[in-house]
Parts: sequence; C-alpha cells; structure tokens
Amino acid sequence: MDRRDFLRKSLPATAALTGAGPLIIPQISVAQDLLEADLNKYDFLLPTVKFHSHDTRDDRWNYYPGALRNLLLELSAVIRCKIKEPQGCHNNTPRWGHEGHFNVVVTLDTIEQVEKFPFLFMNGEGTYDLDKTQRAVLKQYLLQGGFILMDDCIKGNTGDFFYQSSYKILNEIFGEGAVKRIPNQHEVYNNVYDLRKTGLPLAIGHGKNHGGQGVWIGDRLAVFLSSTDIHCGWQHRGPGYTESIQLGINLIVYALTH
Repeated sequence: MDRRDFLRKSLPATAALTGAGPLIIPQISVAQDLLEADLNKYDFLLPTVKFHSHDTRDDRWNYYPGALRNLLLELSAVIRCKIKEPQGCHNNTPRWGHEGHFNVVVTLDTIEQVEKFPFLFMNGEGTYDLDKTQRAVLKQYLLQGGFILMDDCIKGNTGDFFYQSSYKILNEIFGEGAVKRIPNQHEVYNNVYDLRKTGLPLAIGHGKNHGGQGVWIGDRLAVFLSSTDIHCGWQHRGPGYTESIQLGINLIVYALTH
C-alpha cells in the first residue's frame, strides 16, 4: 500500500473529527543529508519557496513565519501528525523571517530541492518572474505529483501583483487557459472542513477575490492560486482566521491524498 492509498483509507476518520486515532503519514526519504533527520522525525514539513521579486523595495518571500507556525499547529491538532514547530515567531512577529524561522526553505533552481515534498508554499507582494530553469523545475515537480499553494500577499490596495504574475507564468508553462476557476464544490473546499458556501475567503478584508484558481494535471488539482492573502489570515486571530486556517488544512490534506 503506498502513501496515497494509506491516507485515503485513514482520511474519513480524520474528516469526521470524532477522536479517531492518529493519521500517520508515511515518511518521505530524501538524499539531502541536512533534511534527512527532520524527514525521519516529523510527519509533515512545510517548505517555503524563496524567489526573487522585481519590486526591489519589497523583495520578499518570507512574510510572517508565525502564520505558517499557526497553520502547522492547527494541522497537528486536527489530524494528529507530528510537525516541526517553527521557533522564534508568533502570529505577525517578526514581519519578515529569516530562514531559521521556517521548516524548510527551497528554491526552484533544481528538482532535487523539491521533488520529495508533496506540498510547497509560495507567496509575495510584488511582480516576479521565473527563469527557464525554474519554470522547467516547477513543471516537472507538478507533473511528478507535487502540489503548490501560491498566495498573493496583498500590497495594501495597490494591486494583486503576485497573483497576476503567477497567473501569467502558469499559463505560459502549461498553455493558455490552463489556469481555471476552482468550483466551490471541489474537494479542496470540503474534504475536512466544509467551505463550499464560502469558497476562497477574503482573509483580511481587502484585495481582489478572483476565486480560487488552479491548474489540473489530469483530474488532479496541482496548483491552488489565491488572490486574497489567506496566509495573512493565518497570522492573526481576527476575522477570517478560522476560514483561512481551515482552507490551509484542506489544501494540505488534499495534497497528501492525491
């Protein structure tokens, strides 16, 4: 039985949240010596993609590591998996993290950096591009079964620059029209938490809600592209927190089971 079959059989008890036993995620082995210990020790790691933004004033890939910490703690409580808790960060402090604040930091420069992780997270404020190699790596990663959440960190009300850049890049990689609206009835909105009425939450009350956008590889959703800064919703305990956390958990569970 492989990882996906195991998780499919285990998921119903998890989704019901009725106190069933732990959801055990089989370990993932990697060649990198520095990651091997963590991958053997923890059930799930959440890699953050480091990249270059064209906006040199805000060349940021590392907003609010405390937001990822909140998501991981909630994930661990819900599906009872062992996570690596980020240290030195809490909610919205610090605003910009260093690499030590994150589970894993990767780039798209080589497939070896990302190919053993079932889930990647990427967000930013400004416009950006990926070079030929990075595009090839991202495409290979997704074709091999990977999943990426790309979330626009809203830059005030000035524009959804990261979202528009991501939308353009994905259509250039996979062909015009590859990025499509994800219907609210899709499994990512209803596998653990029922968000079918909400769909993509507008986490912090500003930005442009284009609805969840995605790229499919066959019948598998491989990319979830958000314009509403759900990551920012994870870093505070105000309006939008619950729905944003719930969607994050749904997306991780989907990636682990498909």
